[in-house]
Amino acid sequence: MPLKSYAVLKGRPKATRSSAEGHPHFHLQIEANGDDYRVAINVRSMLEPSEMEYLIKLRFGHPITAGLHRLSPGLHPVKSRPGGLALDFIRLNLFPHDQFLKLPSHHSNGGTDLNDVLEGIFAGAMTDPGCWVYVYGESWEAEGSDHIFRFYPSRGLHDVHMNQGNDPCHLEQDAPWQDGAILIEHPRQQRWTGLFLKFQSQSWHTDPVSGHALSYPEGSLLGSPDGCNGAPPPECTVRIAALLVKPLDGQLPREAVTLFNVSPYPVDLSGWRLTGGRGGQWPLQGKLRSGEAREIPLGEALPLSDDGGIVTLVNREGLKVHGVYYTSAQAARVGWRIPF
Repeated sequence: MPLKSYAVLKGRPKATRSSAEGHPHFHLQIEANGDDYRVAINVRSMLEPSEMEYLIKLRFGHPITAGLHRLSPGLHPVKSRPGGLALDFIRLNLFPHDQFLKLPSHHSNGGTDLNDVLEGIFAGAMTDPGCWVYVYGESWEAEGSDHIFRFYPSRGLHDVHMNQGNDPCHLEQDAPWQDGAILIEHPRQQRWTGLFLKFQSQSWHTDPVSGHALSYPEGSLLGSPDGCNGAPPPECTVRIAALLVKPLDGQLPREAVTLFNVSPYPVDLSGWRLTGGRGGQWPLQGKLRSGEAREIPLGEALPLSDDGGIVTLVNREGLKVHGVYYTSAQAARVGWRIPF
């Protein structure tokens, strides 16, 4: 079920508090329009394995940042649906899933832990006077002073992590288009940083309506339990290698997607499809040999916007195989293909 109050907070980072030994949350204080908020960030899971999976994108350029930049400072409710500001780790193609790393909240032998990583990120943000921090999660407010940072009244955000594909004990928290994350804008450097977290018990393949985890079909190549570099098996077969968004006048194909079979097996594309962020779809057919790259011409059913967008490859079982995003700046080069 959706979070009760999904929201994004825009403000300035003010202070941090690392989690105590055995406690699950790192705390970040945000100031927005004179109001203080506390952000509770999970650094460990209550389930085993307890280490969180995390990803830091130092050059995050997804098209969604344009809408965030236009927000005024403060707390903004977000509708859990595509086409707006809602985040979905799976359907927005924010990152390759196999880039996630694992770290404990506390390192017993003095090595780097997740608390250290977060302290470093926010220390850098607090030294940049023009920096804005955007926090996605579920908003809350309580009576009395905040027990961590002592401001009044106590309020903030939690569930600042993936919020779908949960284990059976947490199915009630599942829904698409309600994932939590932290994005940091450095206007003077003209760059964004993304911080994304998930529990190891969460699945990368979820139902588009309920957000519940999907299992792999038995007896197929994609049902192999071996995986690939820590990623689910479907993501080891075919990749989107390039997009042609703005062709030269008279150039054929007009718009196109290049697919590349990186697996050691031939892949039958019958029943597969390409999808776009605006609901368009393009059916696929034929077979890709191992190591083969093929450019797929697109029609009006799946237009590629000059303003940037996303393209996703889905197999016949409805599982995401690969996905990419591109920006308006990348699409501006006439006749050039955008490589991934």
